[in-house]
Amino acid sequence: MSRTRTALPLVLLVLAVLTGACATVPGSSDVTVLRRVGDAAEPTAPPGPARDAGPLETVRGWVLASGATAERHQAARAFLTPQAAGTWDDGAAPVVVNDQVDTVFGDAPTPAGQASVRIRATALGVLTPEGVFVAGVRPVEVEVGLTEQNGGWRISSLPTGTIVRRSDLRASTRPVRTWFLDTQRAGPVSDPRYLATSPSRSVPTRTMQYLLSGPSEALAGAAVSALPAGTTLASDVALTPEGTAVVDLSRTGPLDDVRRREIAQQVAFTLAGIGVERVRLLVDGQPLLPATPEIGVGDVLAGLPPEIARRPDLPVDPVGGGSGAADLPVLVADGGRLRLLSGEPAGGPAGRGTYRAVSASSSGAGDVAVVAEDGPGAARARLLTGPGGAELTPSGIEGRSLARPSWTPDGTEVWSVVDSTTVVRAARDRPGGSVRPLPVDASGLAAAGVLAPPGAPGTLAALRVSPDGSRLAVVASGRVFVAAIARDGAGGARLGSVTPLRPESLDQVLDVGWTRTDQLVAVGNRADRPATLVSVDGLDLEPLPTTNLTPPVTAVAASPARPIVVADQGGTWTLPLGGSASSGDVWQAVPGFAAGTVPAYPG
Repeated sequence: MSRTRTALPLVLLVLAVLTGACATVPGSSDVTVLRRVGDAAEPTAPPGPARDAGPLETVRGWVLASGATAERHQAARAFLTPQAAGTWDDGAAPVVVNDQVDTVFGDAPTPAGQASVRIRATALGVLTPEGVFVAGVRPVEVEVGLTEQNGGWRISSLPTGTIVRRSDLRASTRPVRTWFLDTQRAGPVSDPRYLATSPSRSVPTRTMQYLLSGPSEALAGAAVSALPAGTTLASDVALTPEGTAVVDLSRTGPLDDVRRREIAQQVAFTLAGIGVERVRLLVDGQPLLPATPEIGVGDVLAGLPPEIARRPDLPVDPVGGGSGAADLPVLVADGGRLRLLSGEPAGGPAGRGTYRAVSASSSGAGDVAVVAEDGPGAARARLLTGPGGAELTPSGIEGRSLARPSWTPDGTEVWSVVDSTTVVRAARDRPGGSVRPLPVDASGLAAAGVLAPPGAPGTLAALRVSPDGSRLAVVASGRVFVAAIARDGAGGARLGSVTPLRPESLDQVLDVGWTRTDQLVAVGNRADRPATLVSVDGLDLEPLPTTNLTPPVTAVAASPARPIVVADQGGTWTLPLGGSASSGDVWQAVPGFAAGTVPAYPG
């Protein structure tokens, strides 16, 4: 999906893919429509304008009804004149705005029985027909015309498409992770989409269609699909009486065994996100994997290398449970020493304070990267790496300052920032082996205005690699940006597809962490919002509780399915991952830690 396709006039969500009931698929088993998967029906939209509603109320009702996509936005058409309802084009991507939508009368005078109303809001972005939210914060101002008919007001002229409030969009859609492969085809990469919940019977089919559309532009160069271009569904996804989803692909062309397994991985992981535990995969009616015609998440995980299968961001095996990554310890840099969150010293010289650790992070395999000061008040910092609990060796990366390091999920690379200006990485060939510096092409950050001009003070304060290794979150000038990590076959890494996350709301940020592959937590100086959850595409923003925190919150550690850990002026605190400003949860103090710590989960 090109970015030029999203820069359309005000337009509304294409859901042509919503149509069609589940058809019979080849094979001897009976099939039934897949009804148990999917959310409840859409919330009830306004039934139409009240008889005594004025022009402002009518236009506002139309905006509120525009989030309901059923029957070609029948609820929104009820606010239009018959002629406008018959000609209104609702066939493209909606402009998604924040929930504060103002309706005011236009400036120009209008004849009796007519009115002009201006809609004003802040656009957050657009939702493409492939279910991808493309961020783009900007002001929106649209004028619509109304006519008084039979004692009531109806909209008689309006732009192509419509405006949809964020809350209305989220009420009528559900987030779905489509799964692809990194460019080296070594591990799974997820890509968030938003799927209309109505009609619920076609949720699996539409989810598969999103998968078939390929990775979004946000993952350009960072993800590929094993599904050949042009692959289609031979029939709608259906469910056997035993509860297995039947997916029949067509137009795939020749497939070798490796590619067949990769396709099975993508399909099983993607449909697991909507509650499908087993999948029967076919190609033109014949089994995709003849030896294992039905597969589930557990089968896919068993076929992955252990260092990939234990990633906490992957779908959970419904029988075997999670990966066990939750047992890995949290490292806390505290007064030059590395400690565990339990308060015990970490093993080896780092735990004794030999390296004067400023920050640190461990890999999933247990190796450690430490930012070490040369001495009290030293103007130099070095990045040391090695097995946890052992002597660490220099990586060749050093500077006046280094950001807290971050490992890729396979533990082969560690990333940091030198002097708040330069993104760096060091790679190794084997667990526990020595690392060597490698270049990073950060021209995409420079083009997006994230990096400071040459000679100016650095702006990069923090960075974290996503749990699937496909993205890099950075904090620059107090704001949060996400970039795709595009890799080539020669080992090069380039940062591209840079997206600012809610720049109108997220400011004064000091640190960031990944709670999921599709969600981050940002912390900083704001007294009213010291910690905030934000989706990786910038659509959702949710403040976390403020109770017990004393801004600035200077550091955060996050990981899928783990409590969030932060450090502020008062000490170190934890919050259950499900906590929110409205849940009643409060931050709990971690005993034995003062202010100024830097916690880190593996990664």
